[in-house]
Amino acid sequence: MKLILASHSLARAALMEAAGYQFTRIPSDVPEPPLRADEDLESYAVRLAELKAREVSRLHPDSFVLGADTILYLDHETIGKPADLDDAFQILKKLGGRTHELSSGICVVSPGADNVFTDADTAHVTMREWSDDRIRQHVELVRPLRFAGAYALQGEGAVMVKHLDGDPNTVIGLPMGLVEDLLDKAGYRMPDT
Repeated sequence: MKLILASHSLARAALMEAAGYQFTRIPSDVPEPPLRADEDLESYAVRLAELKAREVSRLHPDSFVLGADTILYLDHETIGKPADLDDAFQILKKLGGRTHELSSGICVVSPGADNVFTDADTAHVTMREWSDDRIRQHVELVRPLRFAGAYALQGEGAVMVKHLDGDPNTVIGLPMGLVEDLLDKAGYRMPDT
């Protein structure tokens, strides 16, 4: 059976490849609804991951589909990808010297959408506090527009992290322990190589 990663993220794809999975990447462009007032961060991340996985599964019903979403949360609000470099600067300034939560939700839809398996993991990240000039220099050099919170743990953004409490793969966007467990529950078996 074919495995599809329903994600735009190259970092998620790299984690899957490093774990030995053979898959096709077919991103979902389903609109992301906002966090509901009665919803916790992990439930929200799972809901978005499930929306993405179900959308791709609908188009590819004979495949296992893995969806994922990562949500950054600080001061009772979610922080997504920056709109532009000025926004990236403002986000990094806000995160500086503080601890934020990152939750990654995972969803696996089995072929035929007969079974759906979900889970989530949360990590806490404390960022270094940098001067405005240092943040501007970093933003101009890295141009971190593809990442929630305007940084990527797997790249140059790692230098901004002072402390990580949790799974680094959760921060990158794909906690591999959960992925392996959910694929196993869904009945996916890696082909013999």
